[in-house]
Amino acid sequence: MTSTEKETKQPRWLVLGVGATGFTLLMFGVGYSLGWLRADAAPEGEPVAQTGMTQAASPGVASLGDLLPRLEAKVAADPRDNGQRMLLAQTYVELGQHTKAVEQLRLLHKQAPHDNPTTILLATSLMQQGTPAELRESSKLLDEAVREKPAVMPMARLYQGDIQMKLGDAPGAVKIWKDYLGKMSAADPRRAMFEEKIAQASGQP
Repeated sequence: MTSTEKETKQPRWLVLGVGATGFTLLMFGVGYSLGWLRADAAPEGEPVAQTGMTQAASPGVASLGDLLPRLEAKVAADPRDNGQRMLLAQTYVELGQHTKAVEQLRLLHKQAPHDNPTTILLATSLMQQGTPAELRESSKLLDEAVREKPAVMPMARLYQGDIQMKLGDAPGAVKIWKDYLGKMSAADPRRAMFEEKIAQASGQP
């Protein structure tokens, strides 16, 4: 893996939390929304959520790409349904269609500016777009997310350092990471991620 790839790699703890689990829940949500999963379809004694996940993982269930047109149609039919719109935005993200995801997330963020999941998803989607203006907007959104929920600060500071790296400002990235590292307790297991980022940006082996 090159140093550039390492610089833009998502934090391991966030990937584990949002990656496999997020995709499973997304598939379950899309399936339930479009009607091919039913709460009353679980065999006797089997939890409903487990049934949904089993069906979502089975070969007979359509892929997200196949289901996308129906989900888009549902949002078009009821534009006020923010739950469906969020599901559509998450689907675009999973499919790598970040321009479309950003369009939906901007609408959601305008309607609910204090909804942290929307703010964070919009910020990370803008990071994937990667133009300088979008990167700066992403950093501001991450600041918003921290103000709403200080617990997301470690994730936000890691991403904001990555943003500075993408903008070609390695010293700025190192400053963000070092500043936050200085606030962490010696026993915090996340220190290693910040130390690794700092070493990479500083050109250390």
